[in-house]
This record gives sequence, C-alpha cells and structure tokens, in this order.
Amino acid sequence: MRRWLALLLFCGLTWGQGYVVQPGDSLERIARLFQVSVADLMMLNGLIEDPLPVGLELEIPASDWDPMNLEVLPLPDPVQDTAPVAWVFIRPPLAPEEPKAPVSAAGSIQQGWASWYGPRFHGRLTANGERFNKFHLTAAHRTLPFNTRVRVTNLQNGRSIVVRINDRGPYIRGRIIDLSYAAARRLGMHQHGVIRVKVEILR
Repeated sequence: MRRWLALLLFCGLTWGQGYVVQPGDSLERIARLFQVSVADLMMLNGLIEDPLPVGLELEIPASDWDPMNLEVLPLPDPVQDTAPVAWVFIRPPLAPEEPKAPVSAAGSIQQGWASWYGPRFHGRLTANGERFNKFHLTAAHRTLPFNTRVRVTNLQNGRSIVVRINDRGPYIRGRIIDLSYAAARRLGMHQHGVIRVKVEILR
C-alpha cells in the first residue's frame, strides 16, 4: 500500500486537473502512464519537443485509462517500505461566483493561449445552466459575465470569430479562453491543442 501511495505522490497525479511534469519525466513515460499516444499528448498541449520543463501542467487526452490498472514505471529514487508516508489531500478548484458587474469594459483586449472542448462535454450542463452544444459558437471564460460576446482572433492565421460566454474555465495556467468545437473549426485550430489568440470584448 505504501509503495502504491508513494508512486502516486511522486508522479504528481492531480485527479481531474491533468498532470504536472516531474523531474525525469518524458513524453513517452507520461503517455505510457496514462495509456495514450505521444502524438495525442503533444497535439492536445501544443508541444513540439522533448524534454519537458519540470512543473509544466499538461492536459491528458481522453482514453480508457483506469487508475486501478496503473502501469508500474521505475522510479528514479526507489522508495523504501519503511519510509514514512505523507498523506496529501488535493482539493479541486472551485468555480468562481458569477460577477455582479462586468469585469472589463467593451473594447478591452486580452492576449494569451486558447484551447477548445467538444465531444466529451456535448449535452452536459454549462456553468450558466445551458446544455453545452459543441456546434454552437460559445466559449468558457473564468471571469467575464455570462452572455458577454467577444471577438477571438487566431494570431497564427488571422481568422476571427464572435462567440458568446456561457461557461467557466479554462483552469489551466496560461490559458484565457476555452472555445467550443465549432468555434475552433472556424478559427482553424481544431487539429491543435492550444493556440495564441487575441480576445476583444464587444458587449
């Protein structure tokens, strides 16, 4: 039992939040751990090379991975059975409350990384109580009031689109907006994990 717990703590697993890169990690090792392909892992996170910087937060692609069937990978520093076990309780992030007033005025601009979500969330309730439809032009933002309309521009190809905020997220550091599948296709980013974008608040 202690050996399994030490393995989980070392690997830096944070259930429901992705994976934090640890010293000695590689794309191949992380892909084996979660039973996904290296190509899918790189595409979803916009990665182009190995090695990975320690502390980088990765999003894990959907798979049939079962934590009860976790593959045992060799640890850089073997953990002795007699070593004391430190219990770590990880609290998932709480969704922020709906702002009582607009957090930014029309015309304000943000630049940063955008991601997209679709098939796994299609039909689920969004943060504002709607059913998520991956074919609608919607997006998730951490703080903008629901129904705010923003223009998102792909800084790589210049394409832009107007979407409506109806959900909360993304909660991965460095990302400023999470787009629906339809919006991602319009921007030409549906085959990539993340891209650099400009977000302009319209109303």
